[in-house]
Amino acid sequence: MKTAVERRMEIVEVVNQDGKARVEDLASRFNVSAVTIRSDLTFLENNGYIVRSHGAAIPNTGLIAELSVQEKRRHNASLKTMLGQAAAKLIENGDTAILDSGTTTLEIAHHLNAVENVVIMTNGLDVAMELSSKPGVEVLTTGGVLRKSAMSFSGSQAENGLKSHRFDKVFLGVDGFDLRSGITTYNESEASLNRLMCDISEQIIAVVDSSKFGKRSCHMIRDFGDINTLVTDSGIPDDYLQGLRGMGVEVIIVEKK
Repeated sequence: MKTAVERRMEIVEVVNQDGKARVEDLASRFNVSAVTIRSDLTFLENNGYIVRSHGAAIPNTGLIAELSVQEKRRHNASLKTMLGQAAAKLIENGDTAILDSGTTTLEIAHHLNAVENVVIMTNGLDVAMELSSKPGVEVLTTGGVLRKSAMSFSGSQAENGLKSHRFDKVFLGVDGFDLRSGITTYNESEASLNRLMCDISEQIIAVVDSSKFGKRSCHMIRDFGDINTLVTDSGIPDDYLQGLRGMGVEVIIVEKK
């Protein structure tokens, strides 16, 4: 039987895919009681994942909610591995780069096995720990206040740690990628840090799975076209693909399995 976290994540996927899901259908699907499903829906609505409507759940088309780092690791795990592997190929010997915190950038760090003389700054505690095992990588951390739910550092200390540096590339994993709202993330202090990361880097590379397109969060990092490269999967909507390419953004697509 699925855990409560796994069941709730799948409920969100069902609701977003089908546009609506009834309590009775969900109870049958997961072989649990209607009371359990209602409790799940209450939790999901309170955290912004869905909206309840007349004994059913419908997608929340407004702001997206923040997932914990544990939930993010489970969500689209195999796809994130593929994206991380593709993005890691963009880091060349001798590069200086920033890896933002997050589960997708953690996969980039995991695949940096063959590089030499690379310097990487990160605000992700787990990213730094992963990089510590890479002999060809010198690891810098921003410092700052640790937000335990995301395993990320942010705040004025983190920003001050970045201001005296310049980098070739920054790799961002974001919460939302929307045509009108741009690239967004959930946490205000991390958005501020991300903006600074972009300011001190020659190239801005976003690594985004296709579930993030059309979603937005509270705090903007960059306009839609203000990136140099996007690494994503074959689920990218055509209007996004054509729009980005029309703005001169390089789009690298991995095949979604």
